[in-house]
Parts: sequence; structure tokens; C-alpha cells
Amino acid sequence: MKQRLSGTLKRIKEKGNYRTLKYIKPISATKILYNSKEYLNLCSNSYLSLHMHPDIINAAKRAVDEYGAGTCSSRSVSGSIDIYEGLENEIAKFKGYRKGLIFSNGYMANIGIISTLTEKEDVIFSDELNHSSLIDSMRLSHAKKMIYKHRDVNDLERKVKKEKAKGKKFVVTESVFSMDGDIAPIKDIYKLKEQYGFHVIIDEAHATGVFGKKGRGVEELSGLAGRMDVHMATFGKALGSFGAFVLADEVVIEYLVNRARTFMYTTALPASSLAASMAALNLIKADTSFKKELWGNIHYMRNNLVKAGFDLKDSEGPIVPIVVGEDKKTLAMQEILMKKGLFLQAIRPPTVPEGTSRLRLTIVRGFTKDDMDYAMEAFIDTGKKMGLI
Repeated sequence: MKQRLSGTLKRIKEKGNYRTLKYIKPISATKILYNSKEYLNLCSNSYLSLHMHPDIINAAKRAVDEYGAGTCSSRSVSGSIDIYEGLENEIAKFKGYRKGLIFSNGYMANIGIISTLTEKEDVIFSDELNHSSLIDSMRLSHAKKMIYKHRDVNDLERKVKKEKAKGKKFVVTESVFSMDGDIAPIKDIYKLKEQYGFHVIIDEAHATGVFGKKGRGVEELSGLAGRMDVHMATFGKALGSFGAFVLADEVVIEYLVNRARTFMYTTALPASSLAASMAALNLIKADTSFKKELWGNIHYMRNNLVKAGFDLKDSEGPIVPIVVGEDKKTLAMQEILMKKGLFLQAIRPPTVPEGTSRLRLTIVRGFTKDDMDYAMEAFIDTGKKMGLI
């Protein structure tokens, strides 16, 4: 086995697609230490920079003092600590749904939703650029899988009309695509739902706290808050904590409690994560300035990068793909930027399609103007050297 694995790793290295772990230490909401050198973190998903907010940190500390470091069992076996109930009720109310259920993370939530709610005679229609957790969840499902072109509602409609399945039909999509930063056509998908009667499962992981007037996501932005059949999002990105939640009506949630294996058979989140998430939710509900400051930074950096000649594709919001193309060329650009004190990752296959390797820049609220000016100057200088602009 070792010989086979070593051979595969050698081929991965030759292609420029080899990954290593970088062990870092955060020193602020936007700065890290790596190999004893300070870097500006340009790849954080903490869009609102709340993971270092004192209210959230203190909430987690108080929960440790009261509940201990961990739960050490599943919620089904040892009971759910009372913080769960309050957080599930509050996040469902915030998003406009009847009921919520917290999972340990977004990957396990998506696996649980799709593998549990779909059956053998059903059909799942999935956007071709959906997150790996959605792809893997469909692989675990016994339902038929149909892939439609990225954000193409005409292709989706053709496939829905053509499919004569005996069972139910499900459409699965991210609202903000994690590697491209573009937005799914939620309004058009919902119109098709009303016309053809399929069920919509939406992943709002990268939209929660960022999009919509109150930060409720692309659903809110589209005037459809609380209208999808199943809604999944996370506390581990803009809300700065950890964990995920599924929102739906009471019957769906009750069914997941009784049948979703990734809920039933995993250790529950510690109280510290739940308390931190509640504190973050309370912050963004009470104060929209966090989101306003983030969008000020988004507009500033995006406008200047576009003005410099970068093609940001159809991305919107804090996720900015700098598509380079070749794996090795993308790694070379990453290394140049690292030498300039900018920490970000080269995103390569299988995370993105072949030939679309990129640097995934994320814009966060905590950046100062000096941070952004320095980063943009480095990107522009390096982009010219690499022939991107």
C-alpha cells in the first residue's frame, strides 16, 4: 500500500498539486504568525472578523466555567444541553423558519440532509460547482443524480422537465459559491419550484451574516427569507464560531433527529461553541455596522482590483477568485505573495475544475485601509509579473 500511495503522491507533486499543512498562530483578527513571521491573513472566512470579538470570547469562557470543556457524547445518547434549544430557536427565528437543528459542522449537516431526506426513486438536481460536502452527500444517497450547468436555470428547467422519476425531485445549490464567490439565481429557481413542484435545499454557509439587509443571507436579498424547503448554514464563517444548523418545518427536523446518522452518531458541540454562536448572533442582530464596515472594504478592494485589470469573474461579496489557470503558476504566484507577507492559499483541483487554479482572496471587516492598500499593491505588482493584467 505504501508503494502505491507514494507513487500517487509523487505524481501529485509533479503536477504542482501537492498540499501541505501550514501551522499558524493568530495574533489579531487579521494577522497571523507563520514560521515566526507576521502575515496579513487574506484567506479567512471570518468575514465580519468576529472570531476575536471580546463579547464572543467571553461568552465562550463563561460557558466553559459553567458546562465544562466538552459534551463527550451525542445528543441522542446523553441529552442536549439547554444552550442548544435557545440557539436553535433563535437562529430559526432570525432566518424566518419554523424549526432548527444544530449539527457539528457544515459538512456533516449536508451529508445528513441529503442522504437522509432523499430515497431511491427520487432525483437530485445539483449545480455543477456545488461544494464537496453536497457532492459527497449525493454519492451517499440512493437517489438519481442530475448535474445542471452552473447557475443555468434554463438547463435546470430542461432537465427537470425531461426527468420522469416516480419519486420526489430536489434541487440543491449553494447560494454563494465558496470558490467562485458568485451567487445562485435563487429567484429564478424559486419560480421553477412553484411551477414544477420540486423541493429546494439551499446552502447559505458563505452568505449568512454578509448578504441581505439584516445579514440573513441571499434568501433575504432575494425576498425569499424562510421560503426554501431546507436551509443549511454555519456559525463557523461570518459568525466567527463553530457548528452548523439546518432549518425547515417541524416534520423535516423531527425526521432528521430520528434518521440523520451524522446527527445521531457524533459527539455534540461543546457549550463554549454554542455560547459563542449565540453571542455572535446577538451582535449581528443588534448592530448592522459590522456588515456595513465589511461591505465598505469589499467595495474598496474590488473596485481597485478591477481598475487595475483583474478579471474577478462573476464574483460578488467577500470571496474574490484570482484565476491563474495552471497549478504550478498558481503556486508560484502564491509564493511571491507569501514573501511579501500575504498569507493565502493556491486553490487547485480537485477543489476547483482543471485549468482554473486560483488564489482565493477573502475580504474581511477587520482590514485597515493600510492593510488593503498594501495587499492590492502586492497583487497588482505580482499580477503584472505573472501576465495576469
